[in-house]
Amino acid sequence: MAMALSSAASVRTFFQLVATKQTVASKARAVVTKAGSEELYVETGASTYSGNYDEALWPNWASGRSDEEITACAETELIHGRWAMLGCAGAWGAEAGTGINWFQAGAVCTPEDCTGIVFPGQVIPLAPEGSGFPQFYNVLVGTIVLMGLSEGYRGGLIAPAFPELEVGDLHPGGSHFDPLNLAENPSFDLDRMKIAELKHARLAMLSWLGYMSQAVATNCDNPFGFGSETWPSYIEGAKGPYANWLDHCADPITENVWKYTGLFQ
Repeated sequence: MAMALSSAASVRTFFQLVATKQTVASKARAVVTKAGSEELYVETGASTYSGNYDEALWPNWASGRSDEEITACAETELIHGRWAMLGCAGAWGAEAGTGINWFQAGAVCTPEDCTGIVFPGQVIPLAPEGSGFPQFYNVLVGTIVLMGLSEGYRGGLIAPAFPELEVGDLHPGGSHFDPLNLAENPSFDLDRMKIAELKHARLAMLSWLGYMSQAVATNCDNPFGFGSETWPSYIEGAKGPYANWLDHCADPITENVWKYTGLFQ
């Protein structure tokens, strides 16, 4: 009888300890543990939504970090991933639509001439021909102001513009950020969509690293950029990722990474 009670107490104590550890691990991580679980992230790695980093690709990634630091890192990762998704799609779409690759796009708008901005499918010019608009400094100041306001709202330097927007909340929802009210739709799995976004964000960051590597490998004298006399931004006729993809589709046996690295040739 005593042994049975002792065993039951031990089991209960064990589960209480596990629950306590899980509570401590998720404390101050309200942003990243709102939803999701490792069951939704079956690939190698770990989701920032579960609070469990035992399977993170970087060993002991969370060791020595406070809960606030981990939350900040998780927020930074997702923000970078969202920029990467926009950047990859924008660089690809812009080159496909205008023929100008992403690392030479800055040449379209300079202090000397900023009238060459043409969007894919654009019918009406941004300003009348010969007007001199848009002006470079107007574009520069406008970009700084808009980006500064966006980051100010996100980081809490400026009072939130919308009531549902809170500092650190990467999924604010509400009428401004979820106008279709998908979060309340029973047929829409918000938890799974958050995990899907995180996966796409990580892939996009890796993809953008590929974009940068492609620019150097396929245009410079050296595939790794070492000793190259100039960089892709200054090379006339340099090819971007979309142009490389077209070349690869036309001749996949010849136009591939081995051609530029000099291996297996």
